[in-house]
Amino acid sequence: MRSSNFDGKKFHNENDFEMMVKVPKGAETGVISEKGTVPEDEIPVAAPDFSADSSGDAFFTWFGHSSLLIQIDKKNILFDPVFSKRTSPVSFAGPKRFSKIPCSVEDLPEIDILVVSHDHYDHLDKSTIKKLDSKVKKYIVPLGVEKWLLKFGVDGEKIQNMAWWEETSLDGITIGCVPSKHFSGRMLIDNFSTLWASWVIVAGETKIFECADSGFDSHFEKIHEKYGDFDMAFMEGAQYDLRWPSVHMTPEQSFDAARTLGAKIVFPIHWGAFRLANHPWDDSVVRIVKKAEEDSANVRIITPLIGQTVPLSKIEDYQTRWYENVK
Repeated sequence: MRSSNFDGKKFHNENDFEMMVKVPKGAETGVISEKGTVPEDEIPVAAPDFSADSSGDAFFTWFGHSSLLIQIDKKNILFDPVFSKRTSPVSFAGPKRFSKIPCSVEDLPEIDILVVSHDHYDHLDKSTIKKLDSKVKKYIVPLGVEKWLLKFGVDGEKIQNMAWWEETSLDGITIGCVPSKHFSGRMLIDNFSTLWASWVIVAGETKIFECADSGFDSHFEKIHEKYGDFDMAFMEGAQYDLRWPSVHMTPEQSFDAARTLGAKIVFPIHWGAFRLANHPWDDSVVRIVKKAEEDSANVRIITPLIGQTVPLSKIEDYQTRWYENVK
């Protein structure tokens, strides 16, 4: 059996996991931002630049939430693209995007690899996949998620599924499927029926970690034991709540996870687009920046604009805290 965390019917996490827990009324949330759950002002958005030569550098473009393009060694690797106005099974209800989408699907370059971390609607969007498919050469997904792509009309020959700790390669770039602490499901009856994962990219001397959705746990130590320190870590640290502590990390946990991974630079994701929890819209990034400033570890937090194409070689230029000027 390829997956040790599959019992024949459902996948499970390595350690104890509860989707929901009871919390005392009025319990401390740790929130420090004074803003609302969605911004009053319009969030500034940049126009992406996909034209750079990635043969000697890496480039990152964040589209809000967890949608991310990594351009490295002349390859375009796209994670969890959601270009719809809502993250929902229907187009007329569900969490509505509160920031502008910085470009259209048509504006994206050809995609060498499209990675899906798990099958939740805010990471796997049917409409976006159908619009993108003609641009995509290959899909990489955790075990079971391929069934959704097939239903969306994707050619099965283009899909590779992976279990935790498996690796694949493309022209010298290694992509590793590694554990996360989360769950799956697109319907009330299919929770845990497909696998969820985080991802590692190794291209030459450059190592990148893409966290996807995860609670805090010992898997970060195991990932570091296998791969060593990371040059860049895209860390989720938003959509948290005391009621689901196993499902998502607090910003402080996200920082601790990045430090455990030996990450030199942290790019916070899973915020800036959809309200999926009741904390202020910028609380996650305010808190992780504060944690980094107070910590003795030399971990830098970058906060580019949504849509801004960021070169790894000039990463220090992207520490402007633009969200501070948005109500």
